[in-house]
Amino acid sequence: MSVAAFERSTKDTKPVSLGEPLFAQHGDTTQFAWDDHHAELFFEGLREASEGIHAELTIKHAGVVIAWGRLNLPSTSSRESLVKKLDATVPDVPWRSMLERACRQTAQAIRQGSPTIILRPRLATGPRHLIEPLAPLNQVAVLFGDGGAGKGYLAVAAALAVKRGMSLPAGLTVPKASEAMYLDWESGVDDLEDRAYRIARGLGCGGEGIHYRRMGRALADEAAALRAEISRLRVGFLIIDSLAPACGTEPEGADAAVRAYNAIRSFGSVTTLVIAHMNKMMADQRAGSARPFGSVFVWNLARSVWELRKSADEADDLVVSLFHRKVNSGKLHAPIGLRFSFSNDTVGISRADLADAPDLLARTSVLHQLKVALARGTRTVEAIAEELNADEGTTRRTLNRYRLRGIFVPVPNTKPQQWALGSHR
Repeated sequence: MSVAAFERSTKDTKPVSLGEPLFAQHGDTTQFAWDDHHAELFFEGLREASEGIHAELTIKHAGVVIAWGRLNLPSTSSRESLVKKLDATVPDVPWRSMLERACRQTAQAIRQGSPTIILRPRLATGPRHLIEPLAPLNQVAVLFGDGGAGKGYLAVAAALAVKRGMSLPAGLTVPKASEAMYLDWESGVDDLEDRAYRIARGLGCGGEGIHYRRMGRALADEAAALRAEISRLRVGFLIIDSLAPACGTEPEGADAAVRAYNAIRSFGSVTTLVIAHMNKMMADQRAGSARPFGSVFVWNLARSVWELRKSADEADDLVVSLFHRKVNSGKLHAPIGLRFSFSNDTVGISRADLADAPDLLARTSVLHQLKVALARGTRTVEAIAEELNADEGTTRRTLNRYRLRGIFVPVPNTKPQQWALGSHR
């Protein structure tokens, strides 16, 4: 073999000093760049299976794509085949050394996962909610209710409030502004833009845009692309409307729910409001709490769960109540009443008094109902029971039980005995 032939056969097998590449992570996309060689490698759609780690690899030279395809990173034959193609396309670039380093580093990163750390007991500081008390910061909250209960109006109002860093009526406060994204499986861009315009007018805020994405596939199938978008746009608040189509096939199954929640978890430090429905039996019940449609994991994996009910007693406005059904940190919040008032081009939002919506008040706890009744003034047990359509014995026992905590107090020197709100109400 001649010297020239030997040199050709060993091209790029000798150690090459590449220097440190420029490295960047954009969502699920990993980028390596060697400026001296005008070369860039982009790894996307990483997936580990029994036969190896696969990735969609795009290679650019001088800003031009010269190779694109799926590569099995640990496979020597796959890499060698790609190197031959690259050498034939753009010679005199150490493709083998670049590819070896980038594939090895990418594989190590995906297998390493999150680092192990030491948990040190400490009190959390700063805001605990992105929207107080609706959406715990960087956690998943579920808002569920029947069709037409106002879930979409509340979700759009929440997105506008987060975008502006402004509070909503009835104590729904936003400590600071953040980018919001709406993932829509149900409506369409025209419908959401119209709703956002009307609500923005009602809130008296500007028309700052909400990032919007029309969805057609399961959330888990779109997770890689969404991670990149959430990272690029610096999204802090994510709305999923709604959970059943986001789960994909068989949304009532445990596997579908777990896959959807795992996808949400992969988005990182993002506060997520998941809109969910309820089945007909739950929707038709007149009292008691309900649960969102689907697997028990819809409930269990959420950190906070709110049930939304609308009043059937209102003809013109949409009066709704938010019932806090589950929380993993802290205590359940008292019911929140909201009124949506509609005009030609405006949706107004204001606080609603549940005392004016008896069908919603009846869904609250006996304790809450007693607080509402006595907030109007002192009452006898008989008057309270009649007003609330409740049993006198239950009413009396509840008053006496919470008397010990200072929530209710008997009014001295009244016959028949009157009751009032205490100092610890």
